Amino acid sequence: MSAETHAETALTLRPQRVPLKGLPVTAFQHPLDRQATENLKKIRGFDWLVGKFIEYGFERIDYITHIGGGIRVGPRQMSKHYAMLRECCDVLDVPEPELYVMQGGVNAFTSGHNHPFIVLETGLLELMDDDDEVMAVIAHELGHIKCGHVLYKTMARGIKPVLEIIGGSVPMIGKFVGSGIEAGLLTWSRRSELSADRAALLVMQDARPCVSMLMKLAGGTERHVQWLDAEQFLNQARAYKEGLDQSTSDRLYRFIVNMRATHPFAVERARMLDEWVHSPEYNSILAGNYSNNNGGLVKASLCPNDKCGQPTTPGNMFCGECGTPLRTH
Repeated sequence: MSAETHAETALTLRPQRVPLKGLPVTAFQHPLDRQATENLKKIRGFDWLVGKFIEYGFERIDYITHIGGGIRVGPRQMSKHYAMLRECCDVLDVPEPELYVMQGGVNAFTSGHNHPFIVLETGLLELMDDDDEVMAVIAHELGHIKCGHVLYKTMARGIKPVLEIIGGSVPMIGKFVGSGIEAGLLTWSRRSELSADRAALLVMQDARPCVSMLMKLAGGTERHVQWLDAEQFLNQARAYKEGLDQSTSDRLYRFIVNMRATHPFAVERARMLDEWVHSPEYNSILAGNYSNNNGGLVKASLCPNDKCGQPTTPGNMFCGECGTPLRTH
């Protein structure tokens, strides 16, 4: 199959979205996300830091900051975007979170392990001139909620000040465990994006807006948006993998460049979506066949906290929504 034909196949529009009722996280969670989660649990002091993060009320501070500084989206406020949220929730089978729009750059994020909410910044809405691209962003953020990423993602965004504040009450934490926790959390954060990207693709059921959204995050501008081409960006993504994977030194340099980032390069994310959209796994999910990596049916586990009760990610020590310790067997 030629690159041109391959790109056309990857970007074929799916006219009607299929609701994925009962979809378990394990059916689409990226293996690198799962591995990074397991590694994170093994880092000395990490479970202690999670407990302190909850104890110090960082989540509540974050919530108050954003609801006081933005516009809450609803049926009578930015109703088009609210309709996008509702459809994304219906397809991905996720409880509806709050959605806010705030002044800011080209960014969107999810926060609130007790009370999940999504924030879209105005710079992103101005750049994403296609409604499907905006919907793909919302679906991506819902993917973080679905996967139980919210608590750890909130920590990753502010890991340095968190370590400084908490470390002030426990001498030498930064020296002994802080650097290891920071590196592990940032690695996990980058890999968690791959699962959220898959969630966006499952909602859109069309690779075009997902790839186009990533392309604009990489280098889009309002002035030049009409000259951007998503298929060419996919070709760039394939060439990027083929070029760098042939050199050990290039792979090392790529690791060094990425190690302080919370997100992978947009071109890497596009390449991984391009591979997954052609996989039997992706097509099986759209057909309603949800299975784990061993081919068996998946049974979701729920948080033991009666006030939460949200699905949990297998292997996690804490609920990604409320922080409640999970039972282990």
